[in-house]
Amino acid sequence: MRTWRVGSFSMGGALVFLGVFLMLQQFLGWDPAFVIMTWWPVLLIILGVEILVYLWFFRKEDSRVKYDFISIIFIGVIGTAGIGMAILQSVGLLDLANQFVSAEVRVDDLPKYEEQQLDGITRIQVETGAYPIVFEGTDSKEISIFGTYRGETMGKKSFIEKVSDYAFIEKKGDTIFVKFKETPYKLLYGGNFSNLDITMLVPKNLKLEVTGGGYVNVNPRGIENNWDFNRMGHIEVKADIESNMKIDVRNTYLSEAADWEQIKQGKDDDDQVQSATRKYGDGKYLLTIESADSVSVTE
Repeated sequence: MRTWRVGSFSMGGALVFLGVFLMLQQFLGWDPAFVIMTWWPVLLIILGVEILVYLWFFRKEDSRVKYDFISIIFIGVIGTAGIGMAILQSVGLLDLANQFVSAEVRVDDLPKYEEQQLDGITRIQVETGAYPIVFEGTDSKEISIFGTYRGETMGKKSFIEKVSDYAFIEKKGDTIFVKFKETPYKLLYGGNFSNLDITMLVPKNLKLEVTGGGYVNVNPRGIENNWDFNRMGHIEVKADIESNMKIDVRNTYLSEAADWEQIKQGKDDDDQVQSATRKYGDGKYLLTIESADSVSVTE
């Protein structure tokens, strides 16, 4: 009587196939997930072929089938794991895990924005968000935004690839509106890993209105219009002693009280001033700072 152990050949064939695949993966650089996804269907095919071959060749002989349960269980476990991998692949979790492992933190240049068509534009309105921004006056007749960002990248893909990824910019009537966005992030494994350092060049003859909550560095360089900053974090002003400007501070903490004029203390907080001024030249143009956390001036 012939005895056929179903499962032994399948296990041997599957191990040979797996070994060949893993060897090719080393040389060809295949994704391990691709190897596993390709291997587990072959296990079922080999087992099925083994049973069909036995039924065909030994259908007339006096033989009996003895199942190699250890081999079959081994194949079943691997097959189940393969199905699990297939499910994870189909819902995108394997791709997410691969991106997470390959993620890195790096510093890149922000996509640069330039606006040269300023005919009829008299005002720029900016919402800074929470990012540190440098505002600098320029003699150039164009608006420029540039800088760097430090953030987590997934594989070769960066979160910031174009201007619209970090800023909303719209031209309406005589005003250009600029709103800096919160950068994209993944909800599954954490918060926002991006940090922007932005510089914005503003023509000196345009009116500037800024709101937000982050750190701001202001270099007016002899502005020729009024600049207003409202509800900001700390503001540092680099003043030109030869400019024609007056700094008007309201409801704000002064980092130093020296060289300020017309100081009016706040009612509820001795460290906060209700108003104070600092004048350069004739003080023709106003740089107004209202409701900021603090302000300091360097010359």
